[in-house]
Amino acid sequence: MSPLRWDEWSLLDPWFLLLLPLLLLTVLLRIYRPRAALPTASGQLFVGLPKTLRSRLIWAPLILKGLAFMALTLALARPVTRDVLPIRSEGVDILLLVDVSSSMTAEFRGGDNSMTRIKAAREQALAFAEARERDRIGLMTFALYPDLRCPLTLDKDALAAFLRGVNTVPERSDENRTAVGVALAQAVTFLENSEAKTKLVILLTDGENNVADILPADAAKLAKDKDVRVHTIGISQPVRDFLGTVHEPDFGELQEVASETGGRFFRARSIEDLSAVYALIDEEEKVELEDPRYRSTDWFLWPLGIGVAILALALLLELFWIREVP
Repeated sequence: MSPLRWDEWSLLDPWFLLLLPLLLLTVLLRIYRPRAALPTASGQLFVGLPKTLRSRLIWAPLILKGLAFMALTLALARPVTRDVLPIRSEGVDILLLVDVSSSMTAEFRGGDNSMTRIKAAREQALAFAEARERDRIGLMTFALYPDLRCPLTLDKDALAAFLRGVNTVPERSDENRTAVGVALAQAVTFLENSEAKTKLVILLTDGENNVADILPADAAKLAKDKDVRVHTIGISQPVRDFLGTVHEPDFGELQEVASETGGRFFRARSIEDLSAVYALIDEEEKVELEDPRYRSTDWFLWPLGIGVAILALALLLELFWIREVP
């Protein structure tokens, strides 16, 4: 249990504290009011007599009563503490699906900078993941075969380590293909058992599907059936041939996948474009959080118990030990 701080305390009925000045006035009147005299032959008879413990504590019952009524007044004011309860949110389970075919080693420019496409994909995905503190994020890469690199996790440091280790397959490797449909189907199967309210795949590639085992359209239907939304990102930079004709990959299948699953298709032609794409996805996939909730703990029983105990002690002192003659 965390230690209580003064700024956590409050009173539900603070107006009861207005009784405290009245209590103080009553005690002062009791102390200074004229007292009845005890008739004796002469006051000199009591001169020099030693003071007993009873005589020294003559005011104890009155002081104890004052303290008791102060405690009871505080109990009536209802002291409480408020603790902020953890905010509950239904996070998003996100699987980053990144193309690692050899074409991802091509140069990707932006402003005065340039880097490989795979490096840009790593850096922007990492920045996106770090901003999603409440969401579980996983990583799957694909060329010919999909490969789950990192399961869904809230540990962004672990995810970052896996992202930094992502590299492309060799150009002459048998795996150097772009199996978009196969990878997406595997990603949907992985997310199928997720209990998150929202399940999301962010598919990034720089090419077209060239493996016919599972077509992207079929994988999109599977995603729709499993309630998995897919955002697709096609990264490329226009290339002019010797005739001046501009060539870019045909990302029509990516557009269809996004449309079928309720996601969006984005084309990124520069590093800045890719950064803006992830920012847009981050903004669109925000989860509504509950307003802060508080738990109130009522502490009135403590001053009530203390007040009753002190009042009982004062009455017992008056009844059995300190008898005051009017």
